[in-house]
Amino acid sequence: MPTTASDAIDPVTYEVIRHKLWSINTEGATTVEHVSGSPVVHATDYNFGIYTASGEMSIIGLYLLTPIYTGAMAIEEFLRRHDDIEPGDVFIINDPYIAAMHQNDVQFCSPVFRDGEIVAWLGCMAHQVDLGGMDPGSWCTTATDVYQEGLRIPPGRIVRKGTVNQELWDTIVLNSRMSGTVANDFRAFLAGLRVAEQRFHELCDRYGAGQVRATMDRTIDNSEADLRAMLRELPDGVYEHTSYLDRPDGDGIELLEVPCRLEKTGDRLSFDFSGASPQSPAYGMTTRGGLLGAVATLMLCTFGSEIPWNHGIMRPVEVAAPDGLCVTAVEPMPVSGGAAGANWTATCSAGGALAKMLSFSEKYESFAFGPSDGSWQLTQFGGVDQYGEPFASMYMDSLLWGGPAFSFRDGVDAGGAMVILGGGATNVEQQEMRHPLLYLWRRQVPDSGGAGTYRGGNGVQFALTPIDTTGVTGVLGTHGVALPNRTGLFGGLPGSCARFERVVDAGALERLAAGSAIGELADLDGTPEVLPGVAPAAQVAHGDVFECTVQNGGGYGDPLLRDPAKVAADVAARAVSREAAARLHGVVVTESGTVDEDATRTCRERIRESRRARMTPPASRPGDGAVEGEPTGIWGASLVTWPGQAGPTAGCRHCGAVLGSLAQGWEGIAGRVSLGPEDLGGDVRIHESLTAVAYVCPDCVTALWVDTEPAEGKSWRDFALHV
Repeated sequence: MPTTASDAIDPVTYEVIRHKLWSINTEGATTVEHVSGSPVVHATDYNFGIYTASGEMSIIGLYLLTPIYTGAMAIEEFLRRHDDIEPGDVFIINDPYIAAMHQNDVQFCSPVFRDGEIVAWLGCMAHQVDLGGMDPGSWCTTATDVYQEGLRIPPGRIVRKGTVNQELWDTIVLNSRMSGTVANDFRAFLAGLRVAEQRFHELCDRYGAGQVRATMDRTIDNSEADLRAMLRELPDGVYEHTSYLDRPDGDGIELLEVPCRLEKTGDRLSFDFSGASPQSPAYGMTTRGGLLGAVATLMLCTFGSEIPWNHGIMRPVEVAAPDGLCVTAVEPMPVSGGAAGANWTATCSAGGALAKMLSFSEKYESFAFGPSDGSWQLTQFGGVDQYGEPFASMYMDSLLWGGPAFSFRDGVDAGGAMVILGGGATNVEQQEMRHPLLYLWRRQVPDSGGAGTYRGGNGVQFALTPIDTTGVTGVLGTHGVALPNRTGLFGGLPGSCARFERVVDAGALERLAAGSAIGELADLDGTPEVLPGVAPAAQVAHGDVFECTVQNGGGYGDPLLRDPAKVAADVAARAVSREAAARLHGVVVTESGTVDEDATRTCRERIRESRRARMTPPASRPGDGAVEGEPTGIWGASLVTWPGQAGPTAGCRHCGAVLGSLAQGWEGIAGRVSLGPEDLGGDVRIHESLTAVAYVCPDCVTALWVDTEPAEGKSWRDFALHV
């Protein structure tokens, strides 16, 4: 039933229907959350969407975003495979090689019929607490092929003409260690879809199905047109950024490289990941669906504050990569960790490249932000609970990492995930009631955000100890342990790295029973140890303490340019320590909380002189008369540019010094300073094959960019503008 001229819609009716569709989507999502009893769903690891008849995203919830694009892929697959779709059908899929992030993310989709034709689709998904496999929770960190992981569900009907396919339902549920929770989630899906379909029909009854379809089509078309108009205002060129997926390898740590080459031409964007490391039978591989979902999430979150977010934001986008890479894994590679592994690293790479492009525009530089979601720290525990029953539960506290800084503000402390904008975290009381683990703390960590003119947000750490059980087994998995994925922008420092720790025989419950407070792991008796980033069977016995500390957002701009009064306010709020204030920001804060202005000037000059003494200067500098007139362009907080026949010439945006032509890459016209631990945050670690580098103005030594790159030097250029 294509839209026709008779379906032309006036602007007022269009806005009424568009907002009503948002309301319908929210009601469907809220129904899922209220019916489900899963703590994972309550922490908003789910989503709900309204799709066009062909499967394009029209309305998207604010919850877990990455699988929403796989929902569009799933609907395309249902339409391709089935020519007998009927009213009352509900389709199911979780196969990551077709249209899912990993097996835990189960998607239900139902068509909406009017007058015998599909006019829309409704879709909902949620992470299931367990779908079988070798490890509780189905995050199988030591799996060497997909057959050791959770149950794969091919595209098919879970409901046929309104009747549940009980055989399929029972097969899925009985393969779960948490069958009751999974069954209740499935009931929640059906309830949400039923409510949303009823409201959708009411909307069509009032305004006509043609008007509703025309609204859905127009909002997608409008978003596409708006994004293409924005892109035409940005310079054509190639923008590159590289992130790494680190994981244990024997006694060391292996790095997988995930570079992104973003090319902008006219009103088109091409994200190319062809240089990524090959797939391997290890934790963290993602499929093509995961890669596409990662890019879609980045696009929605970058441009969605200005443009209604829907499939129109993806229409100008191409994502390229051959099969068989760590970001395009093919069967039988294990992919249960792909929902938070290579795809998150791809988002970091694509986000860095996109920020470099946006920062050439004074109009749009405020849209740029550093990698927002560095790593999800899986903390899945299982065993026998305090009631003598088997349990498996995923702790969602690690969503509370600090946000990235922008060109105009600090990152949000414990601001949460870009990938779950409306997300929360685990409810402490709910978890303690259900599971045999007692929280000792969940708190923000000072100095964990990257320092900068605007600092990255601080994130949390949380500590648990078993209670009323002999112990639990943890399935732990993350990356960002050996390097910071969350780099800063334009001289801002990276945020802290991820970490798992355990203290064996800590005696925490005995200390609490005796009335002694516990403030740090160091307060405990026992043996402390740092656990590897991937630990498939981490035993936490009664008397032990487990602690998780998250990655956090990078800063924006040179930390030495931060307003000293803001640093003093950070110290007063215990967001920044006095030691870090002096070492990283060059601001001396007295014990009374005031800024010592003379000491601050001296401290900042000492840091600048240290940079100058360690700087490798550029090979050559332009002579007098290299440019004429005022600069006409910028690159973020770092550069100003003058036009030229062979391409732009750049200067320092801070002191105005002319640096040279950009034709061979801006890196060659900046000074280079290798950074050591004294230059970085206390919880920033750099893998032995990498080095942290500051590119600085050779005149004023202001930091223009800080990156983590191969020790032998990087092979990519941050940008190369088309002349």
